[in-house]
Amino acid sequence: MDILVANSVGVDREGFHMVHVPSRWSLGVKNFTNCGYYPWQLAYTSSLLKRDTPYNIKFLDGVLKGWDVETYLQHAGKPDWLVMESSTRTIKEDLRFAKSLKENFGTRLIFTGQHPMAHPEEVLKTADHVCIGEYEFAVLHLIQGKDPTQIAGVYPNERGSLIDINQLPFPEDEDVSRIDYHEPNCRYKQIQMYGSRGCPRRCNFCAAATLYYDELNWRPRHVDSIVQEIQILHEKYPEMEGVFFDEEVHNIKKSFNISLARAIREAGLQDLKYEAMCEYASLDEEAMEEMRKAGYYKIRFGIETGSDRVAEKMTLGKKHDLKKLKAMVEFGKSIGMLFYGTISVGGLGSDKNEDQKTVDLVYDLAAKGWLDEIQVSINTPQPGTDFYHSCAQESFIPLSKDWDGFDGNGHVVVNYPHYPAEEIQTSFKNALNAFDLGKGKAQARTFSENTNASSIPAGSRILILRCVRSWMIRLLIENLSPKNKADVLGQDSSLYDLKDLSGLDKFYSYGNGFFAVESISSVLTKELKDNHYDLVLIPVANNHLDGFQNVLEVAHLIEPEKISYVYPEGLIQPIEDSPVRV
Repeated sequence: MDILVANSVGVDREGFHMVHVPSRWSLGVKNFTNCGYYPWQLAYTSSLLKRDTPYNIKFLDGVLKGWDVETYLQHAGKPDWLVMESSTRTIKEDLRFAKSLKENFGTRLIFTGQHPMAHPEEVLKTADHVCIGEYEFAVLHLIQGKDPTQIAGVYPNERGSLIDINQLPFPEDEDVSRIDYHEPNCRYKQIQMYGSRGCPRRCNFCAAATLYYDELNWRPRHVDSIVQEIQILHEKYPEMEGVFFDEEVHNIKKSFNISLARAIREAGLQDLKYEAMCEYASLDEEAMEEMRKAGYYKIRFGIETGSDRVAEKMTLGKKHDLKKLKAMVEFGKSIGMLFYGTISVGGLGSDKNEDQKTVDLVYDLAAKGWLDEIQVSINTPQPGTDFYHSCAQESFIPLSKDWDGFDGNGHVVVNYPHYPAEEIQTSFKNALNAFDLGKGKAQARTFSENTNASSIPAGSRILILRCVRSWMIRLLIENLSPKNKADVLGQDSSLYDLKDLSGLDKFYSYGNGFFAVESISSVLTKELKDNHYDLVLIPVANNHLDGFQNVLEVAHLIEPEKISYVYPEGLIQPIEDSPVRV
């Protein structure tokens, strides 16, 4: 029997590429995405089926491959079963893919994930089964042929008990290589791993807390197993530079973090680079010091909001403690730790003034050099979450729902009478701009000391590709010789951040989405080529350059004399394969 375990479709009918994180945010990006998250629970399911059944199990990831439905079907074969984890943003294309397999080959369909858990009756119009909650063992029992009416976690049965995660094998690394997944804000070539599962909070917007678990919990893996997995991956992938622990929260228990850090050192793995998704309210100085010694270089956490009122409405609970936040990041910076914060605007209880408190907090943290990187989202009521139910009760969500809009990437689906969508989008832009202005202020001296802009000949025609946050573009232009003004090529939205920048000669827009050769029109390409640029500068957010190949392709398309990368500290580094214009 052939079983296909499949992540979502990667490209929808409108050409949007999926950034698929079903237990968090899933979103669509026009033209191209340079961000790939490992579908961890689906990957655990694949390994579990390979271990505990005699069947032919195949794992495919349409998101990683950038496959639309038609391309995905060419690779899917004729499976007897399809197991697919879907989200609200991807559900239409995922069901279209699954329906085609069912109609053509009689494939039986198991759906799970955020949207199927929230709307099982809707999904069961196509699927044979929907698994709710933590689904790995429910899927296994279905494939093993057990009676669906007797399997906990198979709808309409009640969800099963929280599983012992230490019973799971290491996640999928046979059909897909885990090192192929890259998150561009990982400074090093890091593999995504999971040291724990669950969260003791119930934030009202969180799909993991409400749909996957529905009870407060936190379960760590055995420390020796985590270290063994790191060792196996490092031996398999010598190019691996580190690990990104991307579970819900890595640091609820101080003793766990200390034990893991010491075990990493005892295994001689402290030269790898580690970062982890944490909760700032649970950070501890002793644990952070041990983590730093073990090679942890960055901590990510959800700040969410700078407003006490919004924090209460978002049910952040003990997670919201701005005094603790400032104390922990100040200490962490003193031992060389980097910090990445996630925030959102437009959440329950917000308005223009309350979200301005978040904008002000972002600027303050960035300007002090305490916040190194940021993720800003429009807080979106994903179906099935407490936020969604609250919005539905208050009639804040239109009766006619376009599921494609539920992605938080600049879209507003709530309809607050006191806070229009345009104002929420303005707050979204203001938060990003506040970070850029603050980060630029904090980084100005370091950037100026490290940049070698003086090596660029005076009078050079320079084009900067705006493929990172605008603070780098600002500092780069400010450090160029006065005789070297630069043009910038970027998205329409980039002009919002750069329109007042002195030293910027001309701004060229290619539209929306990430850089991609196909997004540069023939007219724009000709105009850029005709400028005969001496140098194209590509600012990058990481050392390994994963996620910037598409930008390099655009640089080559323009045919400059030279191409150079610019690193976050300001260093300008020529690339060896810079083209020579004929």
